[in-house]
Amino acid sequence: MMSLFASATKILAKTNGDTNNMAHENWRQVKEIFADVLRQKPEVRRQFLNEVCGDDATRREVESLLSSFDEAESFMENPAVGEVAELLVAENSQLTNGQNLGRYEIIRQIGAGGMGEVYLAQDTRLNRKVALKVLSAELTNNKMLLARFEQEARSASALNHPNIITIHEIGKDRDIHFIATEFIKGITLRQQIGGRHLETAKALDVAMQIASALAVAHEAGIVHRDIKPENVMLREDGLVKVLDFGLAKLSEEKITDPFVSSEALTPTQVQTNPGMVMGTVAYMSPEQARGLPVDARTDIFSLGVVFYEMLTGTQPFAGETTSDVIAAILRSEPQPLSIHVPNASVELEHIVKKALGKDREERYQVVKDLLLDLKILQRESNYTAEISSAESISNAEESAAKTQIVMPLKTENFLPKNNWLWFALPALVLLVIVSANYLWPPGEAEKIFLGSLDSSPIRSWNSEFGEGDLSRARFSPDGKFIAYGASKNGKKAISLIQIGGGEPLLHKQEDSDDWSPIFSPDGGKIAYCSERVTQSGIWEIPVLGGSPVLLAQLDTRCQGLIHWDKEEIIYFEMTNNLYALNIASKQITQLTYLDTSQLGQRDFNFAPNEKRIVYADRKDGQSDLWIADKNGGNPKRLTNDAVEDSRPVWHADGKRIIYSSDHNGVKQIWLAFLDRRRPVQMITSDFDSYVADVSSDGTKILYETTRDAYHLWGIPLEDRKEFKLTSGIGAEFWQDVAPNGEKIAYQSACRSSVGGNLLQCSIWSQKITNSDQKFKMSADGFNPRWSPDGSHLAFLRSEAAGNNSLWITSAAGGDERKLTDGGIVFGGLSLIPFNHLETQDYQWSPDSRSLIYCANRGGVSNVWKAEADGTADGADETQLTKNEDKSLLFFNPLFSPDGGRIAWLSMLPGKQRKTNRGIWIFEDGAARQIYPSESVLGLVGWSQSGNELIVKSAKGRIATSLPVEVSLFGLALDGSAPRSIAKLKETFFQNIQLSPDRKTLAFVTRQDDKDTIQTIPSTGGTAKTLISSNDARVYYSNLAFAPDGKTLYYGKQENWQIISMIVDFE
Repeated sequence: MMSLFASATKILAKTNGDTNNMAHENWRQVKEIFADVLRQKPEVRRQFLNEVCGDDATRREVESLLSSFDEAESFMENPAVGEVAELLVAENSQLTNGQNLGRYEIIRQIGAGGMGEVYLAQDTRLNRKVALKVLSAELTNNKMLLARFEQEARSASALNHPNIITIHEIGKDRDIHFIATEFIKGITLRQQIGGRHLETAKALDVAMQIASALAVAHEAGIVHRDIKPENVMLREDGLVKVLDFGLAKLSEEKITDPFVSSEALTPTQVQTNPGMVMGTVAYMSPEQARGLPVDARTDIFSLGVVFYEMLTGTQPFAGETTSDVIAAILRSEPQPLSIHVPNASVELEHIVKKALGKDREERYQVVKDLLLDLKILQRESNYTAEISSAESISNAEESAAKTQIVMPLKTENFLPKNNWLWFALPALVLLVIVSANYLWPPGEAEKIFLGSLDSSPIRSWNSEFGEGDLSRARFSPDGKFIAYGASKNGKKAISLIQIGGGEPLLHKQEDSDDWSPIFSPDGGKIAYCSERVTQSGIWEIPVLGGSPVLLAQLDTRCQGLIHWDKEEIIYFEMTNNLYALNIASKQITQLTYLDTSQLGQRDFNFAPNEKRIVYADRKDGQSDLWIADKNGGNPKRLTNDAVEDSRPVWHADGKRIIYSSDHNGVKQIWLAFLDRRRPVQMITSDFDSYVADVSSDGTKILYETTRDAYHLWGIPLEDRKEFKLTSGIGAEFWQDVAPNGEKIAYQSACRSSVGGNLLQCSIWSQKITNSDQKFKMSADGFNPRWSPDGSHLAFLRSEAAGNNSLWITSAAGGDERKLTDGGIVFGGLSLIPFNHLETQDYQWSPDSRSLIYCANRGGVSNVWKAEADGTADGADETQLTKNEDKSLLFFNPLFSPDGGRIAWLSMLPGKQRKTNRGIWIFEDGAARQIYPSESVLGLVGWSQSGNELIVKSAKGRIATSLPVEVSLFGLALDGSAPRSIAKLKETFFQNIQLSPDRKTLAFVTRQDDKDTIQTIPSTGGTAKTLISSNDARVYYSNLAFAPDGKTLYYGKQENWQIISMIVDFE
């Protein structure tokens, strides 16, 4: 497909041969009118022709050009195309060799473009070669084109990046307007492609450099809008330069960025309107081809087209005419890469397909996400799957008699040590701390300078199905290896990687969850925590594979291994205290006796001399770091602030401690001093960053980060046309639809890394038909639920020590009231995807006058009720059940439709690691169990009649992130046998939802390695597919029906995990 500019040039050239009888001035006029017509909106072109054509002959010539341009259909009805609208090629050079233009001496003409000519010139003042882009003399009086010419200079000069052409000057001399830019010695990407495909590695490199340039432009609010091979140059040294910001549009909201010159940005821009198409048609996004408003995602689509062309040598959307190409962009899917590139990987197909999404909501949302995936793919391509030499791997395989060492199907390699492209995670930038930090020992302030910290990712991955749950990474004693625990296909396993290159080795045990590895003092073995069907304990295994050995069996779950000393003692955390395991004698000794009710995991860490420990503890309502003797004696507070401090690691010098601290809702890495100096922040990131380990020489620091993208979507059950509800920064999730169907409430985490902090969020209400009409209902809360009459919104709030209370606010907001005393049982959640583990943690009564919930108070669980109009702090709470068994846990209460009965679930630990579960009913003032089971149970809701419960069940242990076979059955309250409804294969147990009219069940299944939402009648029948994800790494979560049952709302989630390392730390 010839570009529009080339097509129109060919038309004019052909017509030039037929104009011998036409006066030169008349032909010049025809060309000008032709160009002006193409700039007009489709609906005004005819009128424009009538106004500007002074005679019929001129009009016929212009119409002839237009007809030749596009014979497929009347071009008078087509959108104007920017590149053709600029078709003003100078017929004769304005400047001659040796002529001066300002301080520039012309050497020769090197090109001609839509707005004029390009010359190679010598800067006589700075003695350097430059490229001069000279505006055609014919255009000097055209104010719009002159403004666009100047805009190109302003747009590019506002950006300072190695992949963007450098603008030296914009000037005017003797009525000649020019732009002086750096002279790029190289070829265009169009010349490089030349109708042939590039090697995948080359195409990847070029695409990454273009994406890196666009990332900086987009951060500045500048959209290029004309990414194509002609606007990309390749220097001889391989550096890519993005050119021609002539169509660039400055967004209304400009973002401050260190790569952007604020002085160069100016509000004077060429304005465009819907209906005006700017760009080159073969590389246009669908919205651009339609003349709709565009944003940065249009550049992502254009880059996707260029990337496809580099890989295949052909354009993804082709046609004989302009109209054909636009139709292909709007309606056709490009041929799969595998047709042109037989060895194209699944990941490469995924990247190209996502970049070319016709719906921009389904496309990469920011170019940095595309850049991230490109870099991950590059690392996969560049490195082998060896962890060391072939001999060592071979020996390891021979010794691995019982332990299976497998390579993951999709894993990421290491970033090349000398790669100049830093790892482009959105806003994950390790900032150089260039300002002095004031530290305060007694008596006076002391100023120190941390200097520049060098950081790079060691391993990163876009979490696949069943992945996640990264456990603390650890250095080997020599600092050459790293071990960590992470989930794969729902099972936690230990991975080993070598710093500097190679894929991880996965130590995979059957039927076990393994986590928290540490190395032996000689580096030859790894110990780890393990939970199996029959037992839990601490195990060890040779580093490069072999038979695992049980070191100690534990009756309580191990929270993490802390240290392995030269005396063959392993220190570990259990029940929030420190224990010691003597490997030789198998004796376990408890060392600390800290209050277990105040905090979760304390993350103990040893001083280099092994005599003292540091840990996190909560006292006086705040979580700080404490230092104590190894047995917990002589505790002293190290940090003292209102923020959450955690994950302390003692530095090798014994004088400093590195830790994570929650500032402004994001975990950052800080440095504390034992000499009472003020702690200082080490890195700044938009993601939660958790310290993992420090190398034995103190020069390297490991830390872990996660990134989440989660937004709300809806889909009508009839037409099945999906629409997006939210698109803010961070995550919006756990939605509930108001009874009138007009508003939706949800909780929001305005940060790029949500991690496990799903309970520290704000709550918002938003109009479904207008995402701009939203209101913050509460600054602190989670799990919102509308009252049935729509007058109030209830929510939970996590208070000190994880104590949950129930709150309500009016539908208008602003009058929060606490209803309960605390201790509300929250059933839990899964992280990938974000699902509630239970259908309800509390529920409104049908008449909106009260709420029921389960609460654990005094160590005993019971069902309670609170009046919605009651006073604060539990004054109007009523205990409904009389349980006194501390081992029996109640949760998931549900009102019957008439409000006369309450159902809930129970769980009681049994013998041989089994759990007894039950379904209970409260009616007429008494509680009774109506169904016991050893299978996992869940309450979906009540049947249409209100006399049956719809129950879900699964056998064995189920992972919260894995699909299982789910049995649905109806359970009558009179003790009769359950009635089977359906068996749902490969279904997420936690994500089954009943419609408000109780006629339809919606659920999420995993089919062909992708999430699918299906529906089925609540009485049983054939399941119907509502929608399927087109991305294996995008997950559906938390289904919620509209009150009329005609629309289903849900979340879409992606997750990334990164292990990074700070090097050369002093």
